[in-house]
Amino acid sequence: MTRDQDIAGSNEGRVTGLGSGARGDLDLFDVIALAWSEKGFIALIFALLFAIGVALSLTMLKPSYEARSSLMILQDDNPTPATAGAGGAFTLAQVMQSESQLLSSATVLRRALAEIGPGAVLGAGAGSDATTSALRAMSNSFSLSREPNSTAINASYTADTADRSALVLNAIIDAYLDYREEVLIETGVRGLSVRREQANAAVEDAQAARDAFLLRHDLSNFEIEQQTTDALVGNLTDRVNTSSANRDSALAGAQAIRERLRSVPENIELYVENGVDAVLLDRQSERARLLARYQPGAPAVIALDREIAAIEAFLASGASDGRGQSRTGPNPVRQSLETDLATREANARAEASMLAALEQQLRVNRDEAARLRQLEPEFTRLEQNVVAAEEAAAIVAGQEATASARRSSTLGGADAVRLIDRAMPPLQAKSMKKLGLIAAFVLAAGVALFAGLMRGYWRVYIAAGGIPATTSTRQSAPTSAAEVAAPRHPANDLPADIPILARVAERTA
Repeated sequence: MTRDQDIAGSNEGRVTGLGSGARGDLDLFDVIALAWSEKGFIALIFALLFAIGVALSLTMLKPSYEARSSLMILQDDNPTPATAGAGGAFTLAQVMQSESQLLSSATVLRRALAEIGPGAVLGAGAGSDATTSALRAMSNSFSLSREPNSTAINASYTADTADRSALVLNAIIDAYLDYREEVLIETGVRGLSVRREQANAAVEDAQAARDAFLLRHDLSNFEIEQQTTDALVGNLTDRVNTSSANRDSALAGAQAIRERLRSVPENIELYVENGVDAVLLDRQSERARLLARYQPGAPAVIALDREIAAIEAFLASGASDGRGQSRTGPNPVRQSLETDLATREANARAEASMLAALEQQLRVNRDEAARLRQLEPEFTRLEQNVVAAEEAAAIVAGQEATASARRSSTLGGADAVRLIDRAMPPLQAKSMKKLGLIAAFVLAAGVALFAGLMRGYWRVYIAAGGIPATTSTRQSAPTSAAEVAAPRHPANDLPADIPILARVAERTA
């Protein structure tokens, strides 16, 4: 059907009247008219595209099976992050977000894949890069959801078979439960155990380095030997000073004795025997005997007194000095001084010998003390390494003991997650074929309509070289100059069997 045929008939007068105004665009009626004029072409394009879409939907869109499982996170007095702590450190949203991240972590997926193998995820057609492909498939097919203000996490996994979806989802859930217990409980204790082993190894290395240093420098206990050497140096210094003073004192005493010996004779008279003294003594003894028998005035006593007085006068006159028998011998004073001199000289020699020995020992110990002072910085560094390593090992050991003591009270932390529903093979598959058919229909209809409109627009407006003339205008010539000057637009030429849906107001040129 052409527009010239549509224009003929009863609408001729109406078209002629309406065509007196110029039109510059298309309205809804024009679009419907173009679509109607190309209905055959549109139907052909629609049938072709819809057939292709149906074929693709039936062949490429395969049914999928979605397995579901539910987990509940308990909120009890549990020190793990799943409980928000005694002081309310975590909110519900934070707890659920943490559990969701842990459940969907790459480590959980890898553990699940290691448990079931890539073949269980990809099927029998797994290639050489099966592990990466399986992880990618698990990540794309696994999803989590949670209702607002709910402590339950819904997990789902989509696969091409029911058994595979349930198998993979259960493997992921099991891996999550194991990994959660390891992260929240076991990791701390095992980590402290490893750190303690490392700390003990560091202590052994530090002690070995210190012992090698002592062995290399012929030492057993650096601190004790250094203290002993310093004490010996101090003691020997005192003894050297004392011995030097004793030697000087002995030499000074010996020199004084030598000076004194110069004035002391070697021999002296030991005693002198004189007869006058003996006579005097006899007369005095005799007078004492006479007094026992006579009075002091007796003639015999008086005579004896005169004789005693004469002898005393003779002795007093010095007439008897140098007379009689005498005996000479070594001077005992000189002998005593010589003995003292020999003793002092011997003491001086002994002190000098001791002083030489003490000075030698003092030099040796001072050299040893100087050597130890040179080695002290390196030993101090090695000893500090040992002390620091031992302190670190003690701290780690205390932490491990504390963690082990607390472990018994936190073992229930892994039970804060309860498995509500374990994944079972779904009984009904989900198919996208209906959506595919709907999409194919919509796409085919849209493309066909657009193609038809473009074909009609091209054929009517562009390929025809302008505005086509109607049948009435071709049969009758224009009766007035206005009709000749006013162009006719197909938009105003209405077929008789199409109702008027809309009309755009006439616009003048």
